[in-house]
Amino acid sequence: MKILSDFSETFPGLVVGIGNFDGVHRGHREIIEAIKKLAGPDGTPGIITFQRHTRLSGEEQANKLLTTVGQRLDYFQDAGIAACWVINFNNDFADQSPEDFIVDTLVGQLGIRGVCIGEGFRFGVGRRGTVAMLTEMGREYDFQVREIPTVRVGEREVRSSIIRELIKGGNLEEVDTLLGHDYCLTGQVIKGRGRGESLGYPTANFHPEQLVPGDGVYICRIDAGFGELPGMLYVGTRPTFRVSGDLEVIAEAHIFDWSGILTGKRIKVCLYKKLRKDITFNHSTDLSLQISKDEEEARRYIEGNPK
Repeated sequence: MKILSDFSETFPGLVVGIGNFDGVHRGHREIIEAIKKLAGPDGTPGIITFQRHTRLSGEEQANKLLTTVGQRLDYFQDAGIAACWVINFNNDFADQSPEDFIVDTLVGQLGIRGVCIGEGFRFGVGRRGTVAMLTEMGREYDFQVREIPTVRVGEREVRSSIIRELIKGGNLEEVDTLLGHDYCLTGQVIKGRGRGESLGYPTANFHPEQLVPGDGVYICRIDAGFGELPGMLYVGTRPTFRVSGDLEVIAEAHIFDWSGILTGKRIKVCLYKKLRKDITFNHSTDLSLQISKDEEEARRYIEGNPK
């Protein structure tokens, strides 16, 4: 897959999808399949996405995204996309009229054959651009438009905003169902205080680059560069050991049956199920006993749900 940052290069028979594609969930996968179908064997399936989310503030970018740019690119490539534009969504780009974006960029620079977008897609300054406008201008400038209906799983619409709420509530099994893949956190391991090791459960502490689930203990698999290994993730403020006024939320991953130093390494932690909420214990021994029970339950789950 070719990755581009501007619209200076053209591709034969180009069909694009446009959007944030945060999470690359099942709805996004339907758009990707439509892109590939419309492009056909002689065309180029492509995606135009953005370095930052177009509808989240700067502060929200850091703690509400489901996927990093790198994760999105990996998913696109695995899905068969041939070209991806990762665009800086700056004021100049955001202030384009929808007509200018269509005429100057999609037609003038890229020479598209078609566009595939999600239901109710809006674009351009003030979100004035609509699917109807895109379709009408497609007839005028000779490109096809496919509007892909919102995907539903049961009664639930598959939307990134809904998935974010489920993550905050710790509903990871439903999250993974709507995504169509595991929800994974990534980050660089930092030096911790050694509390986990003193309890017999050494952890890799890190600041996740994605939206962190609600406080609690989760079943997970952890990849630190040597394959995925089963384990548990704790998210919370460590209330049993918390110093007065210290409310920083941390993420601590424990890998079963493994020992070593991960400080400075990047890890990926894929989440499957919430075991329990965060609890304050009167003594560290009580906490250690509870973690042992958590481990037993996590191992049973992983054994019953092999990858």
